[in-house]
Amino acid sequence: MYLKKIVAQGFKSFADSTVIDLDPNIVEIVGPNGSGKSNVVDAIRWVLGEQSVKSLRGDGNMTDVIFAGSKSRKPMGIASVSLVFDNTDEYLPLDYQEIEIKRRLYKDGTNEFFINNEKVRLKDINDILMDSGIGKESFNIISQGKIEEILLSKPTERRTIFEEASGVLKYKKRKEEAIRKLDRTHDNMDRVKDIVSELEQQVEPLKEQKRKALEYIEYSEELKSLDIALSTNDIKELNDKYQKEKDLKEKLTLELASIEASNSKYEASISEAKEEYEASNKKISELQKSLLESTTKVEKLKSQKDILLERKQYEVDEPKLHNRIIELKEQELDINNKLGVSAYELKTLEENNKVTAIEIKSLEEKLVSLKDSRAKEEERLTNQIRNQKIIESKIRVLEESIEAGATLPYAVKSVLNHPKLRGIHNTIGRVIDTKDAYLKAITVALGAASNNIIVDNEKCASEAIQYLKNNQIGRATFYPLNIIEGKDLDSKIIDELRHEDGFISIASKLVTNDPIYDKIISNQLGNILVIDTLDHANKISKKYNYRYRIVTMDGELLHVGGSVTGGESKAKNPMNDKYELEKCNEEKKKIISNIETLESNINILDNNIQALSDEIYLKQKDYLISIENEKEKQRRNIELNDLLLETRNNITSTESMLNHSLSEEEDKALASFYEAREEQEKIRIQLEEEQNRLSVLNNNLALLEHNSKKENSLYMEKTKAIQELEIDINRIDVKLDNLLNMLSETYSMTYEYAIQNYPLEIDYDTAKLRISNLKKLIRDLGPINQQAPEEYDKVSSRYEFLIKQQDDLVQAENTLLDIIEQLDQVMAENFQKTFKVINENFNETFKELFKGGRASLELTDPDNILETGIEIIASPPGKSLKSISLLSGGEKTFTAISLLFAILKTRPMPFCILDEVEAALDEVNVESFGEYLSKLKKKTQFIVITHKKKTMEYADTLYGITMQESGVSKLVSVKLEDVEK
Repeated sequence: MYLKKIVAQGFKSFADSTVIDLDPNIVEIVGPNGSGKSNVVDAIRWVLGEQSVKSLRGDGNMTDVIFAGSKSRKPMGIASVSLVFDNTDEYLPLDYQEIEIKRRLYKDGTNEFFINNEKVRLKDINDILMDSGIGKESFNIISQGKIEEILLSKPTERRTIFEEASGVLKYKKRKEEAIRKLDRTHDNMDRVKDIVSELEQQVEPLKEQKRKALEYIEYSEELKSLDIALSTNDIKELNDKYQKEKDLKEKLTLELASIEASNSKYEASISEAKEEYEASNKKISELQKSLLESTTKVEKLKSQKDILLERKQYEVDEPKLHNRIIELKEQELDINNKLGVSAYELKTLEENNKVTAIEIKSLEEKLVSLKDSRAKEEERLTNQIRNQKIIESKIRVLEESIEAGATLPYAVKSVLNHPKLRGIHNTIGRVIDTKDAYLKAITVALGAASNNIIVDNEKCASEAIQYLKNNQIGRATFYPLNIIEGKDLDSKIIDELRHEDGFISIASKLVTNDPIYDKIISNQLGNILVIDTLDHANKISKKYNYRYRIVTMDGELLHVGGSVTGGESKAKNPMNDKYELEKCNEEKKKIISNIETLESNINILDNNIQALSDEIYLKQKDYLISIENEKEKQRRNIELNDLLLETRNNITSTESMLNHSLSEEEDKALASFYEAREEQEKIRIQLEEEQNRLSVLNNNLALLEHNSKKENSLYMEKTKAIQELEIDINRIDVKLDNLLNMLSETYSMTYEYAIQNYPLEIDYDTAKLRISNLKKLIRDLGPINQQAPEEYDKVSSRYEFLIKQQDDLVQAENTLLDIIEQLDQVMAENFQKTFKVINENFNETFKELFKGGRASLELTDPDNILETGIEIIASPPGKSLKSISLLSGGEKTFTAISLLFAILKTRPMPFCILDEVEAALDEVNVESFGEYLSKLKKKTQFIVITHKKKTMEYADTLYGITMQESGVSKLVSVKLEDVEK
């Protein structure tokens, strides 16, 4: 390896780009004082990393090396120097045949280092050049001052040259690094020890706090689970009771309405019965008055009749026959009287019987109608019961289908039903609700996305996907709640759409869902328009340049870009099942309500039929009695007519015997008396009938009033029951609201989620007792640091880490001590070996250069090889000197050069820069110096800066540095032929 090229620009006096091409032998640079030839050495040292401004002959800052300008030139803002090495022998550990090391400095003080135009650190350059014999302070760069420094420095300072020559410098650097690491390790150990001591005081208290916190968390989680489970159980029971009481209230309300209607009828009937009763009562009073008048008249006529008959009996010749005629005449009149009364009674009976027969027929027709109505109601009830069984069967099928996820893809169903997968909520289609009218539109808008699964986060999704992969079940799409963001339309666009014909809403606004799913639902439906018809949808889509997805109420779908999907889909959808189940449940409620109404109607009809049957039975019974009475009257009339005929015959025969009849006055008196008595009997009969009728009316009125009171009592009872139900329903409603709010506010979950994920697995009373015990356990724990587990884990983890680190540091300390010991051993061995060879070569070189004499190197402390200094013993021919300080200036220089050559002979360097090192030598010694350079040039490239013409004679390449322009160095090539001449 050798230095192939030096390129400098803006460095010190090299304002222009200066390229110095070098060959691998002896290259000499000459020039007058002040021309800038030593700047070449400074440039090389600068590139190799020199950081001392004074070593570069600067005054203040490193920016002093940038060309400062001259009378004719402006200052430069950058200095750049490159060294190009030939590395074909791979001397440097880089896989390049040519290596360029460059340093660049800016006016602001920024330094940049490059290797083959790739920016690197100075440390990278130092690492590459380590132990290569190349460096800013290596002995391959020797100036005149360095010569004196070698001889006059202290023995301990002088050993650095030998260390580098012996190749132990890299080991020394490693040792120094190891010692620094050891110091840092000790510092770290002290710090770790202090921190460990501090953490030890925190770990135990935090451990106890963690235990309490974990117990608190465990108790709280169990309490939460039980509390939620009991709450959901209470909600279910309360809701069942709420629904039952609401249904009962509705049933009682219907019955109450029926009772009100019945009461109205009763009130009308009672009012009518009272009017009839009053009328009958009035008629009885009138009849009683007429009977009294008739009785008075009868008594008066009887007195007149008796007086007249008694007076007449004294006027006739045969009183006995006369009395017999009167007796028969009274008998005739009495029979006529009875026949008249009987005819009146018979006529009344016939009329009443006709009315009763009509009433019975009407009641029988009504009974038939009631029985027909009951049969129809019974038929309806049978149909409703059959419908109930059908709908219940359908509900069971739908519930089983929904529970089993029959409409879901197998992979989706497997994920939802897998108990160990965490954070799984439900499919999108199963967490939303919408009105029936929008069901088809929403179903089409969601499409296959209705089967996408909502999960807590992406980790839960990954676990589920891994489960599907491992079991080769299939594929599913997951929507993590913590990632998915909602989609929506600009409010201005929505305002515009509201004025469009047929626009209904944004799809996400037509569904209801738990707020935790808002972003998911918005993501799927937040930018889909719902339009009433396809015609309106086409117009709106065209108007807005087909930018939006549109779905119609009939399920046609207009895609972004203008394509349209339509027709009738037969694919099953979980939303359809859910809504079908809701419809079936509603239908079941209606059927049950209808059944209850029909059963109530049938009961009422049964009661009415029974009452009507009883009424018909009584009327028929009375009718039969009345018919018998009528027949009896008819038989009695026949008997009376026969008796009347017999009486009249007796009267005729008696009158013939007497030969005269009763007087006109007697006939008139008898006729008047019996006529009045007949009238009296008719009035009495009417009075009895009216009194009987009044008694019936009174009984009917009493019955109506009794039934009315009974109905009123039932009305009040049911009203009270309804009021109590309303109070209980309101109380249950409040309880339900409180429990639902508690689930939402305390635990941030819906009832559906809670009942699905927090089942009550133990007895209710046991759970209540366990909750009480858990609350006591939590109270007994006292104040809780809920951050304790995290803090303890953090502190404990740090504590354990530091303990391990402490162990690692102890191990590192031992390792570093072993490394240092090994390095010391290697350095001592290499140093002793190299020192011996250099000492031998130094004696030989000295003798060769001085043409005699002797020289040697001695260790100041042979027992301490790693720190011993080195003394130089040199005696030129003919002199016996004990100290090199007694040598002349030229002898000192030549001695130092002898040592330099001895070192180069021991360990050849790739190149060596000598800056006027022979300046103090005379011509003879210069010639010896040049000859020795020629001997070593095959192994080392020499770059010599000199004033000596004799030295120039040994150059293979000669460069001159001149300053033709003030302050600016120029490179001038010199032909060797011209020099020789």
